[in-house]
Amino acid sequence: MNTAREAGFRLVTVVATQRISARMHRLRLAGENLLRFDTPANLHLRLHIPDAAQKTAARVGGREDITRYYTIRRIDAERGWIDVDFVLHEAAGPACDFARRARVGDVCGISGPCGLGVKPARDYLLAGDETALPAIARILETLPREARGTVLIETLDADGVCDLARPDGIDLCWFCRHQRGHDDFIAAAEKAISTLAGEAEDHFIWIAGEFSDCEALRPALKVTQKRRYINVAYWRATEAVR
Repeated sequence: MNTAREAGFRLVTVVATQRISARMHRLRLAGENLLRFDTPANLHLRLHIPDAAQKTAARVGGREDITRYYTIRRIDAERGWIDVDFVLHEAAGPACDFARRARVGDVCGISGPCGLGVKPARDYLLAGDETALPAIARILETLPREARGTVLIETLDADGVCDLARPDGIDLCWFCRHQRGHDDFIAAAEKAISTLAGEAEDHFIWIAGEFSDCEALRPALKVTQKRRYINVAYWRATEAVR
C-alpha cells in the first residue's frame, strides 16, 4: 500500500530552477489538480524525492522515495505550479542535493498539504532561521494590512538578508550569526515573546527552525496559552553545521 498516494500524492515536474540568494535555491514544480495545496491553513507539503536509481516517472512515489517537508513558497493552482525554496546547507541532505542537481524536466512527487499556518490575531511574532524564511515570507504576504508585530530572522551572514513584503505595522529584524552571534537571536526572541504576551491580548506567535533553538524557546512560551503559538523544529544541526 502506498500511503503517499492516499495523502493526495501527485507527480510534478521541474519547470524552472533558480538560485535566488547565496544559499537559497528555488524550484518551480508543475502538476495537475493543485487546488488542495492552495490554503493558508497549511503551509507545507511532503516532497517525495526519487531514488537516484529511478529513471522513470512511473516509479516515483514508491517506498524507495525519500520524503521531506518543505514550505509552499508560492502557488498558482490555476496555472498549475508551486514554488519551493531550498536552503543549501553545507552538510547537504537528499533534498538539498536534489535541488542542486535538478534540471527542467526532472520528476518528483508531492503530497499533503500539512503544517499549520498562523491563526487570526491583531499582533504577531514570527521567528526562525533560514529554513523558516520561506514560510515567514509567505505568512507576511497573507497577513491583513492592519496586522502589527515583529519578525526575527537568524541567518548565517549578510548574504542571507533580503527584503520581505509585509504590512506597515510589522517590524523586521535580522540576526547574522557571524556578526552578532546566535545567542542574540535567542535572547531577542525570548524578550519578544514576553513583551507580546504581556502587552497584547490578541496575539499569535509562530516559531520554526533548528531543533535546539525551538527547545530553547519552549520555557519562554509558558507565559502564553498553547492555542496562541506554534513552535516547530524543521531540522537538527550537527556540531559541524553549528
